[in-house]
Amino acid sequence: MTTKVEFDEQKSSRQIKIGVLMSYAAIGFNILAGLFYTPWMIAEIGKANYGLYMLSLSLVSIFAMDFGLEAAVSRFLSKYHALGDSEGASRFLGVAFKLFIGIAVLIGLVLIGVYMMIDTIYASLSPAEVETLQVLYIMVGFYIVVLFPTKPFNGIFIANERFVVLNWFNLMEKVSTVILMVGALLFGFGLYALVFVNAIVGLSIIIGKGIYLLRKTETAIDFLHNSRSMYRDIFTFSSWTTVIAIAQRFILNITPTILGALASSASIALFSIGMVIEGYVWTISSAIGSLFLPKVTRMTTYNRQSELNHLLIRVGRIQLFIVGLIIVSFATMGREFIGLWVGPDFFPSYTVALLLILPGIITLTQEIAYTTLIAVNQIKYRAFASLIVATVSVVLSLLLSPHYGAIGAASAILVGNLIGTVIFMNVVYVRVLKLSMWTFFYECHVKIAPALLFLGTLGFLLQRYLPVESLVHFLFKAVVLGGAYFLFLWIFTFRDDEKALLRGFVRHASKTS
Repeated sequence: MTTKVEFDEQKSSRQIKIGVLMSYAAIGFNILAGLFYTPWMIAEIGKANYGLYMLSLSLVSIFAMDFGLEAAVSRFLSKYHALGDSEGASRFLGVAFKLFIGIAVLIGLVLIGVYMMIDTIYASLSPAEVETLQVLYIMVGFYIVVLFPTKPFNGIFIANERFVVLNWFNLMEKVSTVILMVGALLFGFGLYALVFVNAIVGLSIIIGKGIYLLRKTETAIDFLHNSRSMYRDIFTFSSWTTVIAIAQRFILNITPTILGALASSASIALFSIGMVIEGYVWTISSAIGSLFLPKVTRMTTYNRQSELNHLLIRVGRIQLFIVGLIIVSFATMGREFIGLWVGPDFFPSYTVALLLILPGIITLTQEIAYTTLIAVNQIKYRAFASLIVATVSVVLSLLLSPHYGAIGAASAILVGNLIGTVIFMNVVYVRVLKLSMWTFFYECHVKIAPALLFLGTLGFLLQRYLPVESLVHFLFKAVVLGGAYFLFLWIFTFRDDEKALLRGFVRHASKTS
């Protein structure tokens, strides 16, 4: 039965605010773990064992891709909730879970086939290494297959706007995994314990999520219902999201291959450092996108276009405050950071990273527009954009890499992103979604430009007249720059509602602590 329902938008906003705080807490923990825990773990188990550990994870993950089905659950379940169609939601979940179970069985069969050929596929490994890899592969593969049918859980949390609980579970999973891994290594349990800890923590978190959904939400699953139209809708949506994922992975995987064939191995290393920086920027900037899917779905369902444009601008400004700080700061002081972090030999990686992150000054501020594409089931346009980016990037990389190495490859990806994700997607946002993008750019980029100009000028002066020789001193300089930028924003740029929002964040953070 479909009925128009009233939603508590204030409660929804509170969930989003606290969810954002917890998302950034998890991101911060991940970054710190990558900087400090990972090097220590490698030292404890050795480079060879770490290589086997990562090989087992990457090998299994190739077959564990969810083909956009998790995003499909979020999208369609949000739609049913917006319509107040609880019966349709339970039927959809029944179809979705059966689909995930079927795919898990297929993945299991494929993994068994690959296991039989591991010694042939990795003939360069020693017999002892192959034996170790086989044990790791069994452990990781079993864990992946068992957990795959539970992938809809996150989509259910998102559709029900339980962002605080979802992010709490995710944060606890990361923290618990690192703590238990450190304990296991300190007690001398070795390589297999790492995989075992991952599995135990992952299973515990999944059980916790399942219990919460059953007890605290009105989630119902109709396993007896079958619907060809639902299968078709899920397949269509997930097909386009799979195209996006494959196109993005293709760019990441093919570029080092092109550099290795047409440039040099040194170019691959330079490009890889730039990709690490780009990955951090994307992770930090896109932390809040999925949190708005239920709210955006309600707006599109009931044709609240003016509210959608207002949300686009409001969230876009917040994202630009963050993205602008990262990109402009890196543009002015990134070269020094690269030298202090990985050494002067990697100075070209500064240019590579800058070319890769520059389009983000636009694309990473338009998460609401992208979320709207998902809400109205027009994700195919983002797939077209990804194919454009991949095609342009690869063609130009083949032309530029022999002459300019890693910088040439990064320039190719920059051009691809400008054509695909900037120009093409903004045409889609205007013509297909009917969003007021010119107003968006004026309210966001034009009005915030003075603050970014101030940030760039101050960063340039600090870099020119206060060079440092250690990461600790650099971090202190970065904090000074960030503080001055925030002060400028507060005095000259923040609107009253943004100041109120920030005060609310501070209150929530103090209550949480």
